[in-house]
Amino acid sequence: MESSSNEIALVLRRLAEMLEIGGSATVRLSGETIFVPNKADVSCKYESSEASRELSIRVSWGVSSSTAQLICQHSHRVEDSFGNSYDAFIFGEQRLDGTWEAWIEFNPTNPELGSKRTERETTQPDLSALEYWATGLEPRYLIGAFERAA
Repeated sequence: MESSSNEIALVLRRLAEMLEIGGSATVRLSGETIFVPNKADVSCKYESSEASRELSIRVSWGVSSSTAQLICQHSHRVEDSFGNSYDAFIFGEQRLDGTWEAWIEFNPTNPELGSKRTERETTQPDLSALEYWATGLEPRYLIGAFERAA
């Protein structure tokens, strides 16, 4: 029970740290991989009782902007200069004028590393155009975006 509690506490701490600095979080726990986007509104409740020897955790989130959405996950992984791999997720959000903007979030396959996010990568006239743009990204473009990512 104690090692399980320690693992859970570590995962929750990592989740809180990443969201606090405005990053996305990819957490792994008991064989599950969970991706929480940086625009998520997260609520964590962690309760433990010595008397009942139970541990109750509830993590819930929702995207704080109703229009932000995952457009696609690119099939190509990007590597940093140390050989660490990152998955590339393209997110989009509709702007007030009806156009759509997109950014790329890079989430490490190693849960001990932090995520990276670009600023706006494109603005497209509608969701279809944004989806077309996202599915046409070449691996070379992702490498450049990774270098630009904060």
